[in-house]
Amino acid sequence: MRQHSLMTGLAALTAAALATVPTPGAPPGLDPARPVRELQLAAAPDGSLVLAVIADVGTVSSGRGTFTARELTAWRQAGGTWQALGGVLNYDRPRPISNLNLAMDERGAPILVWNENYGDNDVVVFRAFLNGNWTDWRTRYLGDDLPYAARTRAVAARRGEPVLAWGESLRRPYGSRLTVRTWDEQAKVWTRSEPFNDIRAFSRTPALALDRAGQPVVAWLQGDVLSSNVYVKRGTGEGWEALGGALNRHPNTYVASTRLVLDAQERPIVAWLEDVSGQDGLFASRWDGQTWVPLGGRIGAGSASAPSLAVDPQGRPVVAWVEERGGMGHVNLARWDNQVWQDLGPVNLDPRRDARSPSVAVDASGAVVLAWREDVGGVYRVQVRRFAP
Repeated sequence: MRQHSLMTGLAALTAAALATVPTPGAPPGLDPARPVRELQLAAAPDGSLVLAVIADVGTVSSGRGTFTARELTAWRQAGGTWQALGGVLNYDRPRPISNLNLAMDERGAPILVWNENYGDNDVVVFRAFLNGNWTDWRTRYLGDDLPYAARTRAVAARRGEPVLAWGESLRRPYGSRLTVRTWDEQAKVWTRSEPFNDIRAFSRTPALALDRAGQPVVAWLQGDVLSSNVYVKRGTGEGWEALGGALNRHPNTYVASTRLVLDAQERPIVAWLEDVSGQDGLFASRWDGQTWVPLGGRIGAGSASAPSLAVDPQGRPVVAWVEERGGMGHVNLARWDNQVWQDLGPVNLDPRRDARSPSVAVDASGAVVLAWREDVGGVYRVQVRRFAP
């Protein structure tokens, strides 16, 4: 009852604040008749925002059947307006595309990674917005071990280049291998780090962040689906250093959807989903240099999915997620105030319509900006709202 009253009061407070805070709104140029399938929002170190969107553009025949063609576009938000970053970005239109990642490097250059279909297989392809133009990196594509790797990656960026946490399944020994992959420009190949997981176990859902020195910090899930744990390691330049033990509140249980950010002191903050009496509960913890400190208890009240995690300049994490209510997805938002989670949602424009794919960032003013897609008249459209610092 106390938690419900707290959430209700804070939601009302936030709704009042939203009336006085300018919101960038959805970017221009998105055809409202074209359903949005995926979106990603990210903030540069200076707080400027980039939004990338995959949307349907119609049905196409391949000669062996029909498929839905899609296009990838991106915008940068500055001064309260969205400016298009080039045109359509996927390489071989109208082939299908999916699994979008967006990362920003230390200078604010956006890096995009997504899957493109080539015949019967997907390959992972890349672009970066450098010196006012998008790179043509189609020859860098990655295509090994597609059924597993295409779903098992995380993306960060440094010096205009993508850095990947990448998964591959193994036959001998049975298990999987998670490594950090970087592009070697001289040799024109992708390099692998030493594995950061136990390769004898099944591992999945890596999350990745880079510290100011460019060293990776990774979080991932390891173990059988119903008996797994959340782990974190930090790269040292010579290998991997484990940061404590398992993070999940109940070891050896169902866990999913690892998310990771670093605060201003480069302390990892991790969020994940964990079984709570048959529901997917959302939890978060912060590394204090010695141990993992739980950030409150369960976040939200219902079964959660699709979490998105960011951190503000004061080191307060912000998390967005989806909860199902009567078959409808409701996008929720909460911010840690160093004692409890302040509930800032749900944020659907219409609680009677389905909403999905939340992506949260913090802008130059310290305000929380949330993007998601919502069913408007039968078509999923981009929605963006800004919450006062």
